[in-house]
Amino acid sequence: MAAKEQQGENTPSLLDRLIDNEPRNRDVRQEPAKSLRQLKAGLRRDLEWLLNARRPPVDLPEGAGELERSVFYYGLPDVSSLSLNSVTDQRLLVRVIETAVAAFEPRLTGVRVSLQPVNRNTQTMRFQIEGMFRIDPAPERVTFDTTLELISGEYEVEGERSAG
Repeated sequence: MAAKEQQGENTPSLLDRLIDNEPRNRDVRQEPAKSLRQLKAGLRRDLEWLLNARRPPVDLPEGAGELERSVFYYGLPDVSSLSLNSVTDQRLLVRVIETAVAAFEPRLTGVRVSLQPVNRNTQTMRFQIEGMFRIDPAPERVTFDTTLELISGEYEVEGERSAG
């Protein structure tokens, strides 16, 4: 593992390592630029899955804080009861997203979510999810444009754009 880190290679997510899109191809070496694109695409996909997963609507028992970072608590709480026209509820949603990404996406550090005004015509809410993508040889700041479809409650995370 230390040898890989010194060479500047990045390990794909567990899911990406389990998926084999080219089972007949025995070559495991990837081009660095292609590999970086694939790592970012995997991060985008995993963020979208995280935001679209719903955790159970239960309060955790006292002293069971480890459950907050477990598969049991993966995802976001149901926000359908929030009034997303309310500034207070909008801020709560931003905090919930930041907390979930920080807890369940270890490849991103310094996560910050910013909200754009609600578009009443399209019934969508737009966010930007920013953070430092922990990759070798140097971390890279990334920003993902994210849309919440208010009617369906579905999030769409769009491709990364460089933030800096």
